[in-house]
Amino acid sequence: MNTLTQNQMSNTENYTTETWTSDILAAKTAHIDAFVLNTGYGMQYTNTSLSDAFAVAKDLDFKLFFSFDYTATTYGTHGVGRWSANNITELLDEYIVHPAYFRTPYKGSSRPLVSTFEGFEAASDWAGIKKNVSEDIVFVPDWASVGPVRASNVTSMDGLMSWNAWPDGTNAMNTSDDEAYRVIIDSRGEDKLYIMPISPWLYTNLPQFNKNWVWRGDDLWYVRWQQVLTLDPPPDFVEIISWNDYGESHYIGPLHEDEVGTEILSDAGAPFDYANGMPHDGWRVLLPYLIEQYKVESKEERDNVEIKEELLSVWYRLSPAWACEDGNTTGNAEAHDQTIFEPVEILEDKIFYSALLEESANVDVFIGGGNGTARWTDTPQGGRGIYHGSVDMGDREGEVVVMLSRNGETFNEMRGKGIELQKNCPLNQTNWNAWVGVGNATSRALESWGSRPVLPGLGWMAILIVVGFFTCF
Repeated sequence: MNTLTQNQMSNTENYTTETWTSDILAAKTAHIDAFVLNTGYGMQYTNTSLSDAFAVAKDLDFKLFFSFDYTATTYGTHGVGRWSANNITELLDEYIVHPAYFRTPYKGSSRPLVSTFEGFEAASDWAGIKKNVSEDIVFVPDWASVGPVRASNVTSMDGLMSWNAWPDGTNAMNTSDDEAYRVIIDSRGEDKLYIMPISPWLYTNLPQFNKNWVWRGDDLWYVRWQQVLTLDPPPDFVEIISWNDYGESHYIGPLHEDEVGTEILSDAGAPFDYANGMPHDGWRVLLPYLIEQYKVESKEERDNVEIKEELLSVWYRLSPAWACEDGNTTGNAEAHDQTIFEPVEILEDKIFYSALLEESANVDVFIGGGNGTARWTDTPQGGRGIYHGSVDMGDREGEVVVMLSRNGETFNEMRGKGIELQKNCPLNQTNWNAWVGVGNATSRALESWGSRPVLPGLGWMAILIVVGFFTCF
């Protein structure tokens, strides 16, 4: 059982070995096992980026593996063509022997793991790739666009990944899709693997790619992890989408000021930089505890996972939906044949907070001062574990402060970016991305991860309890 994060390699053009070092140290501190290198065909800088990534990963005892992106046929003037069987075989032969390449036990041996992002139209290539590559691989593609039934009929697959990490419209997230994948995969053989996706958010506004929609985030980061922990049988892998995909706002990795520029969004026609100044580091703070819970085998062991520090994570949008124009953003996406909603129907105007606690504590949430009364909407059985809740923004504005206390004494506090009803709307449009903060004690934990203070900028990566990096080749 491993946790992976997807890393968008197309966002690594300006990465240095220092950038890779910083990100890998942050991922290791979060207990992530590997970066999934989401790799498109045709980008001129990929050779250098891959060489640097694997060299640093080897030095830091971290793992990487490929997810071949069949949809990234172009990116500005950089990407051309599509993956051929020969291209893939050559790249795998070069890297699967590398000490940093991720391997998993399968059919009695340790084998390199390989995945895709879509590419079902090339499914017939993989029988030849598996035959011609220098050693046996484990092939677990994402062919979510055709569904698990058609995908599982391809005899070369050793399992499947789902990309369905977000709820549809106003629906709450559930595990029906995961359960369907598991049943269908298991019907093809007991040794087939399932990679379960998890993501905290999705907002994208990139006109060059005809993308301008938001999916329901809100409580998703909390809810989806609880689903990971209760799915029976548990998934073989968990893949976090993503580490550094700033264009879709679901990054959990750090923002970088110098190494990765905002031209990634501007080149794609974004009307404003909706990632700049919007850190998501706070979504990593609970991962060590959650990942260790996922990896143990029994509920008793899960309940007894060590809590090294009581932690606080808080996230919210910087203005309520009614304060500014929606920027023609839709709730749901026509490109996915979904029913279209207004964003205000999809997202709630709330402050969301999760805390890792040894025992119950009081929570107060202040927006520009005033009454801070708040409560937990979800509490762990037995009183030890992750608590979660939310409060309405209403028409309040000002600094957001979330406080945890026991017996009248505050022991953790998050002072976050203020909600301002007009100033936080660039070009009078709503930024549907989330701002994520951490409590003061948690801030020290973040620094120890090797992640730097929040900086403006862009980059792309993702997590298995595998992590993915998007890149193009």
